[in-house]
Amino acid sequence: MNGRTVKHNHRLVGVDLDALRNKVSATVEHLQSTLGKDTWAQGMNPDIPETKILDNPYMYTEYSSAATHGQQL
Repeated sequence: MNGRTVKHNHRLVGVDLDALRNKVSATVEHLQSTLGKDTWAQGMNPDIPETKILDNPYMYTEYSSAATHGQQL
C-alpha cells in the first residue's frame, strides 16, 4: 500500500495482532457490561425482518411486475 509492504508470506507486517485482540476484547467487555449480556446477545443475533423479493433489473428476462417496478405492464 503506497509502496509499503503490509503483508509478507501470508502474514501482516508491522501489526501487533495481540494488542489488537486485547483492544477488541476490552471493547466487547465494555459493551457487554454497559448494554447487558441479553441486549448484547440480541444485537449479535438480530431478528431478520421479512423482505420482499424484487425483480433484478440487471437480468435480461421478461420477468417483471408492477409491484416491484412501480409500473403497469
